[in-house]
Amino acid sequence: MNKYLLSAVAALALTATGAQAEDIASELYLPSDLETLSATSLRYERTKTKHDGAKEDFILREEALIGIGEESAALVNIGNRFNFKYLTNEDYNNDLNLDYELGIRKNLRSTDGLVLQLGASYYTYNPRSWYGRSGEAKAKIREAYGNTRWYKELRGEVKLGYELENGLLPYASLELDGNIDDADRNLYYTAFAGVHKLENSFSFDAGLRYEFETSDNNDENWYMQGAADYFINDTMTVGGYVDYRFAGSTDLKVDYGYTTELRFKILF
Repeated sequence: MNKYLLSAVAALALTATGAQAEDIASELYLPSDLETLSATSLRYERTKTKHDGAKEDFILREEALIGIGEESAALVNIGNRFNFKYLTNEDYNNDLNLDYELGIRKNLRSTDGLVLQLGASYYTYNPRSWYGRSGEAKAKIREAYGNTRWYKELRGEVKLGYELENGLLPYASLELDGNIDDADRNLYYTAFAGVHKLENSFSFDAGLRYEFETSDNNDENWYMQGAADYFINDTMTVGGYVDYRFAGSTDLKVDYGYTTELRFKILF
């Protein structure tokens, strides 16, 4: 009798432990204080246009979310775009083709499962300085390097999700990117609506993404996107991401565009 009782207690303990495992694959997840969620990814992007042929990019990226107190995290992001001759776009910004992003994210939760995430960051591509440049400075860079090859943005993002039972999380997001170094100050909007589902050792994401640019042509694009991750254990996942452009308007007359990505996450 005692043997059966001990087995039942052990089963309950394991069930409780599993129920408390954190969903580190969720877009709304933030690590606890002094914990770090590392996400390493290798991305391939391909866009085919009617007039310029296909352009491709291979991007290796490391993103870290570092927990600060409760429901807050600092964001550190660094990526490298591989410069493969005759294959990639070859319009990169510096010798290592690096870009950087620094930011912060904050979750606000209600008692009934509503989650609001606020985020802000600074993004730079070819950081010869971390502040604006004068026209004279731009002229010197153009003379030395052939072009200015410079890009900086301030980014803001709002995500809203509702945590339902059985690991279901419908969510939506709106991101605004503002170019802060060019005279035209283009704005880039990205809206997404989809659902995240945690099922045993797997998680799945699917949804629609809309992108709009306030340029002379007011370019817009619609994408279908999805992702899947496998939980190696409670603190490690491996998975992939894919998107496909199915509609939009752009001066490049895009035939098609898609992205594939492999990624690995670890919480420590």
